[in-house]
Amino acid sequence: MNDKRAGLELFLISFLTLFAELVFIRYLSSNIYLLSFYKNSVIIAVFLGIGTGLMLSKERGNFIRYLPIATLILICLIVYFDDYLRIDLDYASKDETIWPEFWANRRSAAIPIFWVLVSFYILIALYFVPFGQETVRAMSYFRPLGAYSINVAGSIAGVIVFEALGRLWTTPLVWFMILGIPLLWWSRRYSGRLVFSVNAVSTGVMLLVVFSAVWGPEVWSPYSKIRVYQFAPDPRYGFISTTNGNPQVGCMNFDIEYTGPEGPLNLESKRIYELPYAFMHPRAVAVAGAGAGNEAAAALKNGAEDVSAVELDPVFIAAGKALNPHRPFDDPRTSVYIDDARAFFHKTEKKYDLVVIGFLDSQYHLTHLSNIRTENFVYTYESMKRTKEILTPEGVLQLNYNSPRADMRRRLYFMLLEVYGEDVAVFVPERPVSGNISFLAGPGVRSIKKDAKFPGLVRASVGNPSEKGEMPTDDWPFLYLSGKKIPGEYWPMLFALPVISLIFIGAVGRASAGFNAKYFLLGMGFMLLETKSVTTFALLFGSTVTVVSIVIASVLLAILLANAVILRFSIRSLFAPYMLTLISLLLLYFIPAGALLPLGLVPKLAASVFLISAPIFFAAIVFGVSFRRSRDVGVDLGSNIFGAVSGGILEYSSMAFGFKALYLISLLGYLLAFILDLRKGA
Repeated sequence: MNDKRAGLELFLISFLTLFAELVFIRYLSSNIYLLSFYKNSVIIAVFLGIGTGLMLSKERGNFIRYLPIATLILICLIVYFDDYLRIDLDYASKDETIWPEFWANRRSAAIPIFWVLVSFYILIALYFVPFGQETVRAMSYFRPLGAYSINVAGSIAGVIVFEALGRLWTTPLVWFMILGIPLLWWSRRYSGRLVFSVNAVSTGVMLLVVFSAVWGPEVWSPYSKIRVYQFAPDPRYGFISTTNGNPQVGCMNFDIEYTGPEGPLNLESKRIYELPYAFMHPRAVAVAGAGAGNEAAAALKNGAEDVSAVELDPVFIAAGKALNPHRPFDDPRTSVYIDDARAFFHKTEKKYDLVVIGFLDSQYHLTHLSNIRTENFVYTYESMKRTKEILTPEGVLQLNYNSPRADMRRRLYFMLLEVYGEDVAVFVPERPVSGNISFLAGPGVRSIKKDAKFPGLVRASVGNPSEKGEMPTDDWPFLYLSGKKIPGEYWPMLFALPVISLIFIGAVGRASAGFNAKYFLLGMGFMLLETKSVTTFALLFGSTVTVVSIVIASVLLAILLANAVILRFSIRSLFAPYMLTLISLLLLYFIPAGALLPLGLVPKLAASVFLISAPIFFAAIVFGVSFRRSRDVGVDLGSNIFGAVSGGILEYSSMAFGFKALYLISLLGYLLAFILDLRKGA
């Protein structure tokens, strides 16, 4: 095989590996609601499978020839469980307030959540074994560093293509065509006529199953699977939508009295939307989490002259434009911003009489590398301080939330008290049909008389200061946690996954294949570093899918740049790269990321790239120089990926210690790797 063809094949298998990773993470979490809260476990399973495959590169069997059949089986299982597996109702006993859901039917209630998670963990790991095995075989035609560079370039292409498909709102049918057809072509070289025929049929049936699984008015936004249901045949009544199967965003007609089953909840919501206009007449209003336009419609109806509607998901804006009976997004007084709410707070130069934080409940995690949701940085102490800065002297912040748990209400209340002083008032429905609550804060709250009456709402007492709990901050942005700890819901998984992984390596990967402790530590440290970088960039530039994709692509580009520097300057000593990595990690631990938020876009971007990307670049040089000397690419890469598996599990420690702690754990990994190299005289 000539170098050009070998390079193309390595690029293609690297592209398919990263693309398949992103496709299954998205498809799984969108169809099986449970896994949307354990998305980190899916990426850990992917790494386990790839790492095991890397160690099996010397085996005679070519497992990739079975991937078309495996894809069909995995898709059928996901589709079968679509909308059946939900989280149980017992949210009151949970440490994390994300679980107040329901079982969809009796059959699903008989399936323990833990075993569903374990089953899919093993299935995903098995599925990705052939990708790792074939990657190392494709790399064997090149020197290690050159092969690694092509591998990274293919991975970058996978990120870019999947990001583009998300922006175009493409359906899974498109994703699986891009994945399935090349896999069928690849399997042809290893398959006899019979196996290839079965693979071809499997690919066709798989695409048919994916296509058939889409029913009704379903749209795949860059973030979620969204289905829209009208309240009634008459479009004037508005609609409700589900996000990954969970009811979430809808719009209502403020001029109609609802008499159907949705009537009580719509009336309760309407009263909260119109609450601030009962005691003030704002000219400029900002709505963070505009959804399909309820808050914007209420503002326009009550005389607002300038409405800034901020929404992360463009599909909700499109649905609002098409189906909201008030058409608030088409009103010339409304400016629509497709952006993250926290990012908008720092970008805007306007002052608002009223800032409304809508019922944010994204059901979407920031990235498969982390377990925070896209709205987490909105509900922090620093974020509330910024809302105060963009209010006019008599302005008001209205923070609406659906929170049935008293401890969560207290955290929001005392956080607002910390920022706004005594200018805080809390209102709840007089006869609640949900956990809706509305917090009002700011100088304008003083105009509310103590005996003021608002239809259907009453003032509430949230609790005393001794019960306020842990305040969410930019370093620990976990509003949904009851305190600084790893929630009890995750402990069974955190104990089980390492054990399952070791058994998996022994049974599938054959432990005798070898292990390299140094590469394990480098993989662990880099995984934590990448996770922290993603969350920091999301804080600085917004928790959008574009920002996350850019960061992941930038990390891969930093690796390519590091490889180029190694080759250009013939770097051989590891001492300087290790020292620069350790020093930059220490600096980042002591420099608060929030210090960069007040900067303009260009200086903030420059400072972020220089500071946050520095340890990634130096760590990539450490890996590149080491890998250049590799004598067993499969074992070294496999050990590195198993280190990433451990890093993914250690990421949960941020729930107890905050995200800055990840820098310290990463630093420990690189320090131990450095000590190992010192002993070898590297």
